[in-house]
Amino acid sequence: MSDLALGLGLAGLGFLVLIGALFGASIVIDVAPEDDTQAAALIAAVVTVLFEAWLGVTVWLLARRRRLVEGDLGLAQTGSVRWAAYAVAAAYLTLVVYALVVAAIERLTAADLGALKQGNGIPESLGNTPLVMGILGVGIVVAAPLGEELFFRAFLFRALSGRFGLVAGLLLSGLLFGAFHTNVGVFIPFFCIGVILAWAYHVSGSLWTPIAAHVTINGISFIATLAGGSS
Repeated sequence: MSDLALGLGLAGLGFLVLIGALFGASIVIDVAPEDDTQAAALIAAVVTVLFEAWLGVTVWLLARRRRLVEGDLGLAQTGSVRWAAYAVAAAYLTLVVYALVVAAIERLTAADLGALKQGNGIPESLGNTPLVMGILGVGIVVAAPLGEELFFRAFLFRALSGRFGLVAGLLLSGLLFGAFHTNVGVFIPFFCIGVILAWAYHVSGSLWTPIAAHVTINGISFIATLAGGSS
């Protein structure tokens, strides 16, 4: 079995196991995952963090299989502040341009593109207690950048570009990154951001570059969510 197929299979297996654990825990404590309660929100937050961690574990297992070391993944090299800043700026420019294009299409065609304007923020819930938000903060600002950069850049981008070439690696890994977020409203901009982060990884030679950019983007988003909730 190829590393690419094995990695995708392990990620999918981890997802199914954690979804099963989510419903299992919900049954044990007699609460539905979609309920607007602290227990439901807490379970969902923990599962989210665990899945992000599993993405990182998947890459670690594959690296062990191939006898790869940290330097092979770009973890031994110092990140580039300049390229991380470029990536953050390009990501926000992408979001702005996307929003303007969708708004312009709506205005010109009178089409309802509400589905394309849905963000990827934390849903409002009565169960979003300080504990839940703290766990989500760890997941969004720490676990997601580490797990997703390891999986989508150090693993998928490297595997795809090695097999199909740089451009295909950038586009395909970006496509999978956009699809990973399972939200039609962010698919296009997140596809572009996935390409941007992969390019930052490629030109800097360090995985810490896209990790730093990802932490910054998610950190700003999480702080904005907290600020909006407290206003």
